[in-house]
Formats: sequence, structure tokens, C-alpha cells
Amino acid sequence: MLNIAFVKHRWRWTLIVLVALAVRCQQQEFTSDASATLYFSSDTLNFDTIFATLGSTTFSCRVYNTSDKNLLFDEVLLRKGEASPFRMNVDGRAGYSVGNVKLARRDSLFIFIEVKKNKNLLLSDAIVFMVNGQELSSKLEVVAYGQDAVVLDRDTALPNGYTFTADKPYILGGVVAVDSGATVAVEAGAKLYFGGKAGIAVSGTLRVEGVPENPCIFSFPRYNDPWYKGASGQWVGISIGASGRASVSGARISGARCAFAVTDTLGVAGSAQLTLKNSVVEDAEVGVRSSNGKVDANNCLFANHLSNAALIEGGSCTFYSCTFAADAYRGTLVVLQSYRLREKAKNRYDTIPTPLNAAHFANSIIYGKNINELSVRELSGQPAAMRLTMERCMVKLSSSFDLSNGERYVNVTVQDPAFRNVSENDFHLSEGSPAINAGEESIARMYPIDADGYDRNISNDKSLGCYAYRP
Repeated sequence: MLNIAFVKHRWRWTLIVLVALAVRCQQQEFTSDASATLYFSSDTLNFDTIFATLGSTTFSCRVYNTSDKNLLFDEVLLRKGEASPFRMNVDGRAGYSVGNVKLARRDSLFIFIEVKKNKNLLLSDAIVFMVNGQELSSKLEVVAYGQDAVVLDRDTALPNGYTFTADKPYILGGVVAVDSGATVAVEAGAKLYFGGKAGIAVSGTLRVEGVPENPCIFSFPRYNDPWYKGASGQWVGISIGASGRASVSGARISGARCAFAVTDTLGVAGSAQLTLKNSVVEDAEVGVRSSNGKVDANNCLFANHLSNAALIEGGSCTFYSCTFAADAYRGTLVVLQSYRLREKAKNRYDTIPTPLNAAHFANSIIYGKNINELSVRELSGQPAAMRLTMERCMVKLSSSFDLSNGERYVNVTVQDPAFRNVSENDFHLSEGSPAINAGEESIARMYPIDADGYDRNISNDKSLGCYAYRP
């Protein structure tokens, strides 16, 4: 006798298999419909401003098939072919033309593209899609705006009187030296971009003459690529020896390993080796490292450094109306110590006493994400080796930090300064900030020009940090 339930069950499974096969066949069927419309994550792939002689990092675009049909492209190609100023990769296959490209219905694929080295300043092409020998109306425009530059591609000593001008940007591939007896200037608006092994070594005199409204830029060539946004360690930085003097005004220094390395291990420097004002030092591994050196800074922002904003290993320093800040958990912002570490073997160090003869912080903010953003490190048994005064400062500290030394900590508070927008790296003071007009009057009048170039005397402002409060 025929088992009716078994037959029904068998036909049910047969139907499921047939439907699955039909769907599979439908999915595997690719149409060559030249009227198909594609959608892109960006209508134009714009590389903004790059150095045409260096090329670029890789950008990407996503191509969407929103129809119910699977598409088969004869070719996806750069219209200019091998003459194109761009390189292309379509879903893992590189070439100026990639054939037999499938794009399933309601699916997408990635196209990656980069700029080749090229002397032209305006670069353009289009990525087109060919179906049955016809070009789809949907295409992706690709544009790059290049700029010319002065290239110093190897280690070199700059002649006395050399000036970096604002006429063209500079690309430096090696360390440029300012030798003893030489004076080198950087005029307002000059732009210096450094390769991975490049920097400036100062044994003579370096004068950086920018102003906040027309700053001097010290950065790395691919600063404009989104892959490198906020990247640290992209170039060496500026080193200043015992005989060197760097006067830096109105500068923006970004992405170095150590933005300023000041060294005077023998203690012979005399006057300040680094004088820094109205400047922004950002996104370095270390902002300022001074090993028994001498540093004077006022109205400067030190922001988002990977390790420390300031590492002072003895010597002397002053930081007036400065802001030390971070947008994420990083190393301690300010570290003060009466010794330096000297590497004698891999991961093995000697501790060399270097008395901190005079460290004075006034009208400044030291505030980030860590529990403690100030570290004071003294060698055991040598408390006299550190002479520190913090006056009218706002510092992020835990309750365990000892502020009882009234000679060292004068009107130091642990309040939140209420920056305007930390996530957007806006470290101006917001309305109601406890840092507004909380500073020492004499310091505000002595150094009245803030990091924006605003004169505090106009509004009789004495707010803490590098920015005057302006509603």
C-alpha cells in the first residue's frame, strides 16, 4: 500500500531542491545589459592636494549594483590606459584594464586607486565600465590636484643666510643641518614636509618667523591622506644641540617622532636653546624632550602626542600660558624628572643624574584622559635636585597626588577646564569654563598674544591655557 505521507514528504523536498536550483541558476546568470545603472560611494574620487612627484597612498571607492540582475562587464578600465596618471585595482586584480568582472545583483565591489609619480599639477582620468562593447553611462571620475615643490632629497648642510620661503613647499628627504655659525630662516607661510628619515639638526641659529594667521608648517608629505590623519613618527623632528639656538614663532609642527629634541648633557648652553611661542605642536611621539637643556615656551598648544607632550630630564624650562591636552588615552602629558636615561645596551639603561634647576609652569592647563597627567620623578635622596614651581595651573590629577608643598604648587587646581570640543581637537575654552580669567595677571600681560594671534589686552583676559576666552 502506498504511503501517502511519504509521498507528500518526498514531493516537498523535491520542490525545495528545484526552487534552490532555480535560484542558484538565476544567481549564476549574468546579463550584459548596456543600459544598467551603477551607483558609487563617491561620484568623483578626489585626491585633493598632493605632491605630484611623490604619488599618493591608496584610496578606495565602492561600486553598487542595486538592480535585480547580475552584471557582467567585458572590461573595467582607466580611459587613458597606460598613459593614465593613476593605478587601479578592481576587486583584487590590478591593471589599467581588468576583464570579465562580475557584479552580482544587490552587491558591490571595491576599486582601489592611487596616483603615480607625475610632474603635472592637474591629473584626471575616468574609470569606465564596458558591456557588450558599449560604455555604460555610469562612470567614475578621478581627479588629483598636484603641487610643485622644492626637493632637498639628501642630507645636507644649509649655507649661512639660507631662507625657506613661502613661494613653494619644500620636500626634505634627509637631515638638513644648521651648522655652528650659520643662521637659517623660515619665513611666514613656508611649508616644509619631511620624509621618514628627515629632520633639522641645529648647531647654529634657526629662526622660524611665522604668525598664527600665516603659520610655518613642519609636517610630512602625505599629511592630507586620510590613512595618515593624526599619525605620529612620520619624520625625525628638530634637534637642537648645546650650541644651537632655535627661535620658533607661529609654527605648526605635526607627526614627528620627537618634534623638538633639546640636548645639553654638559650643561654649557647658557641661554635658552629653544624659544617657542604662538605655536601648535601635535601628533608626535614626543612633543618636546629636553635632556638637561633649556626651553622657554609661551602661548603654545601641545596636543595628542603618543607618549609625552613634554619630557623634561633636568636642565631648565618655562611654560607660560600653554595647553597640554589629548583626545584619547596616551602617555602622561608632562613628565618632569631630575635624571635622564642613557642606553648602554639593548633595553638596558644607565640613570644619569641631571638636576632640574628651574622648572616654572604658570597660567597653563595640563588635562587629558589619564588619571594623572603630570608625573614628577626624583632620584631617591636628591630632593634638592628639582626646583619646580607650578602657579595658577589646572592639572588632571588623582586624589593621591600630593599637592601639599606650598612652595612647589601655588593655586594648582584639578578641575576640568571644559574644552570646547575635544573630539574635534578644539581646545579653546567653552562658556563657563573654570579656566576663564583664572590666571596670574602679570603673566597674561607679559605674554599677551595667544595661539590664535589674539591680544589678551583687548579684553583684559587672563585665562589659563594658550587661548584667550572669547565668547
